[in-house]
Amino acid sequence: MSIAFQQPNFRTSRGKTPKKLIGSFFRLLWRAPLLAFKVLTLPFRIVRWLRQSMTVASGTLLVVSIASLNIIWGYPWLGIFSACFSMFFLGRILSTLMRPKLDYHLSLPRSVPVGHDLAIPIRCRNRGRFPALQFLISFDRRRPGKRKWFRRRSRVSRTHQASSPPRPISILEAGRTQSVTSSICFNERGKQYLPAIVTRSYFPFYLFQVTQLHPLNEEIAVTPRPLSRGEDEMARGFLESMGEWSHRLLSGDALDYTGSREYEVGMPVRRWDFNSWARLGNRIGREFQYPSLQQIYLILDTTLTNEQIPFDDWNPDFERLLSAAATAILDLSKIRVNLHLCVTCDENRRQETGGFIQLDTESMLIHLADASTTDSESCDEQIETALDGVHQTPTLILSNRESDSYPYSLPRSVHWLRIQAPDQS
Repeated sequence: MSIAFQQPNFRTSRGKTPKKLIGSFFRLLWRAPLLAFKVLTLPFRIVRWLRQSMTVASGTLLVVSIASLNIIWGYPWLGIFSACFSMFFLGRILSTLMRPKLDYHLSLPRSVPVGHDLAIPIRCRNRGRFPALQFLISFDRRRPGKRKWFRRRSRVSRTHQASSPPRPISILEAGRTQSVTSSICFNERGKQYLPAIVTRSYFPFYLFQVTQLHPLNEEIAVTPRPLSRGEDEMARGFLESMGEWSHRLLSGDALDYTGSREYEVGMPVRRWDFNSWARLGNRIGREFQYPSLQQIYLILDTTLTNEQIPFDDWNPDFERLLSAAATAILDLSKIRVNLHLCVTCDENRRQETGGFIQLDTESMLIHLADASTTDSESCDEQIETALDGVHQTPTLILSNRESDSYPYSLPRSVHWLRIQAPDQS
């Protein structure tokens, strides 16, 4: 006969061990000051909540209600106070109960240039049981991730700005969908998150403003802004140099003779083959074709020179270099060439053949959105590695420095073009 001894279970009536009770006590002791702070500041937070939602109409009701209390009590001031206070109190409750409950769907492109207005179609769907009345839709001016209790000046974002006024919607029935278009402009290059969508409801009678924030987890690539001829002298000089280089590159390509064939109506006289015509007695024309698609290599030198002093993570010379690279990509994509891009700051592609990538035009512009400055030694090494696989293929190097600062010799097929930003003074 065996007797099994059971270990005593030191648990309370609620099933908690003393260690858990001690942990709960310390958590309560830790949260007690925070709870007391919330209780003490509750009246101030209620006043702040009312003040932020008040409009001109509700402010007028509040002023009339206070003024009626300072006059001798009696008719008709009692009725005026009751009417104003009832409209103020019931209007705030009704505006809270009837606030819109919306779902948003956006149609975004892959990229947008810096400083260009991006019109974004926004589809609003009312998922509530009641119709949504008298509300506005716009993008938030604050930087994503900022908290609400910061000052208004510090909340305004520098990365983007709303370029269109809030879009009004008078009524949106339950379960229905309506589309509006709002524009936004990004001021900084790189991967940017879209700001939150702000919904401001003014029902009923524009007494109160109920504001709701709908955060978006959408990201868009902000690419460098292409240069234009009317921008400044430096941009016009770069475009002329770029045009001369591409014209000289294409003008050296002669047509290839492929054979002769019978004459067709409308064939140019310069294509007539008079010798074959006289020998055969039939009208013969010569056939030509353009050479096969050639390749062009574009190398972007991201060296930070001694003259360049970055401030606030923004460098005007480097941004001008990226704008010139975006312009070169757009111009070279218009001609029938295979463009290969090499950005010397790209650490992930240095082990590949020459560090070049061959993508579509928009993907190359998106690749420029993440570019950053690097030291001259690593850039020189990357350029030397890239030029080893170029051979005699036409190559264009865009840089903020002179070609004399490059320690190695350049092949004859390489064209070094320095990009300078305009004088800010």
